[in-house]
Amino acid sequence: MNQFVSISEELLAASVILIVDDDPVNSAVVDSLLSGLYQTVVTHSGESALDFCQKTLPDLILLDVVMGGISGLETCRKLKQNVETQHIPVVFITSILDVEGEINCWDAGCVDFVTKPVNGVTLLNRIKSHLVSKLQADMLRRMSYKDGLTGLNNRHVLDEVLEKSMLYATRSDHPLSVMMLDVDWFKLYNDYYGHLQGDDCLRQIADSIKEVVQRPTDVAIRFGGEEFLCVLPETDLAGVEHLAQALLKSVLDLKIPHAKSPLNIVTVSVGIFTFKPKSTLSQRRYLSRQIKPYTRPSNLAGINIILSPMSCNELRLVCAPIVEYAIKPIGAR
Repeated sequence: MNQFVSISEELLAASVILIVDDDPVNSAVVDSLLSGLYQTVVTHSGESALDFCQKTLPDLILLDVVMGGISGLETCRKLKQNVETQHIPVVFITSILDVEGEINCWDAGCVDFVTKPVNGVTLLNRIKSHLVSKLQADMLRRMSYKDGLTGLNNRHVLDEVLEKSMLYATRSDHPLSVMMLDVDWFKLYNDYYGHLQGDDCLRQIADSIKEVVQRPTDVAIRFGGEEFLCVLPETDLAGVEHLAQALLKSVLDLKIPHAKSPLNIVTVSVGIFTFKPKSTLSQRRYLSRQIKPYTRPSNLAGINIILSPMSCNELRLVCAPIVEYAIKPIGAR
């Protein structure tokens, strides 16, 4: 437990606890203990618990060990094998008191267990302790994934986001697009105006990204000093081109002065990439066809100048795992 990250009573009370027991009497007893303190949901099988977690992630799971169908132990193992649910603490409620039974509970991935018949005081204290630890870990994880300057995600989230996005794109057969923005002549901007004003410039550009990239499934990342990356599920080539135009215009509309730019204002260049799950192109052809520079159209905002394309080297490196994934045989994924 991290003593420097406090968890409010309101946050605790909003926590969702999933109670899983195939005996309606037992689940009703536990629910009556907890329902006035937390948000409780009751299911009566391992299968229904797994289905629930696919739609809603609870903050803690109370799980009976012995149930019809999938046992509590197997349910816990499946939860721990899933990247989306492996962080959820599982507390077993069990009548198994022997050493082997305890070892099986630990090996399955639980954080604790309580014995039947349930002692209400013990259960409440253990639940609160595990909930506080879990909520603190969630808060620290969110803080570690945020860029302190812009409020966007930082690049530490990239691997996880790409993995989840690729899996979803493949399963749903929907396109996945990636867009990288680079602030033009930003080193000259910093040298001329100073780093404090450079930071303010980056914050304004990040705000523009937030205004354009708004869907809950989209992820905007500060990738480097003046580079930003957007991962866009369910977005085809036409969609990402539309967003690129909107971002280029949004940054132009900021009209941030830049005395060292040929345009005298801050601009960005954008590279785009679209992954189509059923593509059969080789890795080289896939990269050359799908990763391309995207610059401000000549008729946008009445400025008849097209910026030099950004270097696509960084974008090629970012998207290489997607390409490698795309050309794997289906059975190897």
